[in-house]
Amino acid sequence: MTERDQARDAERVPEETARRLLARATELDAARLTELSVAQLRDAAREAGIAPAAFEQALAELHPRDHAPAAGPAPTRRLTRLWPAALILATLLSILVLRMLFPVA
Repeated sequence: MTERDQARDAERVPEETARRLLARATELDAARLTELSVAQLRDAAREAGIAPAAFEQALAELHPRDHAPAAGPAPTRRLTRLWPAALILATLLSILVLRMLFPVA
């Protein structure tokens, strides 16, 4: 870790700035993770305990005619779908930062 990194780590950030920073980081992260492959979704479903047959049926219902992946929604529609999750994550991260900045006695 460089001296600059150490100095930045020690820097104190006002609450509103911390909220804005975490919200922006959440937006950037959400934009990076807007698409998943069917294989990734299948793995996530397996890890969540969803039966393989249920996942395959849901996938078939998503593409009822040919089972081929659709072109996908426009980037703005993808981000529109993700804003609730981004808002929740930003709120949770804000609470975490606030607890770190202002510990409860």
